[in-house]
Amino acid sequence: MFGFEWDEKEERQALIEISEARGEARGEERGKISTIRDLLANGLVTLDALKATGRYSPEELDAIAKM
Repeated sequence: MFGFEWDEKEERQALIEISEARGEARGEERGKISTIRDLLANGLVTLDALKATGRYSPEELDAIAKM
């Protein structure tokens, strides 16, 4: 048999940490898209220039283009 003991408090803390990490990642992504949109709106960068860098996925470019 396995000697496993479930700890509800540890499980809850692990779920909180996972949720916080997901929230931070989403916030960073939204912030990045917002910044790039501002650069586009101010004429400091073009969508073609962003595509040429290869740094952005098609999904990110679609989100950026939806201004």
